[in-house]
Amino acid sequence: MFLNPNSKTKRDHLTLKISYDDGNTWPAEKFILLDEFNGSGYSCITSVDDQTVGVIYEGSQAQLTFEKINLKDIIN
Repeated sequence: MFLNPNSKTKRDHLTLKISYDDGNTWPAEKFILLDEFNGSGYSCITSVDDQTVGVIYEGSQAQLTFEKINLKDIIN
């Protein structure tokens, strides 16, 4: 899993991604958009339990956000 701004020019469209082949490809149909606006800051991914990951990030509105993502939403 990887969490970053999904843009080549701005810090926007903060997106959680997953690769099934050690980072060679990142299937766009599995992307989870967390914040679409400009200004996304640092982010981190952590394990919550066997079915859930947690993401914490600086959002576009200068807020610190923690979200839980169910693994079934991103894994095959």
